[in-house]
Amino acid sequence: MPTQVAQERNATKKGAWDAKRIAKVRRCCMALPEAVEVEQFGEPWWKAGKKAFCSYGAEDLREGVAFNLTLLDQQQLCKDPRFAPTRYIGQHGWTTLTFGATAPDWDEVEELVGLAYRKVANKRQLALLEA
Repeated sequence: MPTQVAQERNATKKGAWDAKRIAKVRRCCMALPEAVEVEQFGEPWWKAGKKAFCSYGAEDLREGVAFNLTLLDQQQLCKDPRFAPTRYIGQHGWTTLTFGATAPDWDEVEELVGLAYRKVANKRQLALLEA
C-alpha cells in the first residue's frame, strides 16, 4: 500500500499531465494488438504481454512519454534535445520525449510507439499487427 508521501508525489506528477495528450498516447498504444494498460510507479504503462513498451508521466514535473527502443534508436533520437535516456532504465534503450510548450508531433509519437511495440511483441502479436 502506498505511503502518504508516495500518494502526494503521484498526485503532483499526475497534476502536471495534459489530459488531451495522455488520451492521444493511450489511443496510439491501445490500438496495437493485445496491448494492455497498467499502473506502475503511479503512472500508466502499456505492455504487450508482460513486456512494457511505453509509459507516460512527468519527471521533475516535465510531462513526457517514454519508449522502450533499441540503444541505436536511442542514440539517434538523443541528438534532438527533446529526447533523453529515461531515468533509471535508459541503459536498456528507454528514451523519454519531453513535451515542451509546442504541440508534440503526433505522427512521430505514433511511429515511436510502434517501434517500441515491435521491440517487445511476440511473433503472434507481430502477425496480428501485420494482418
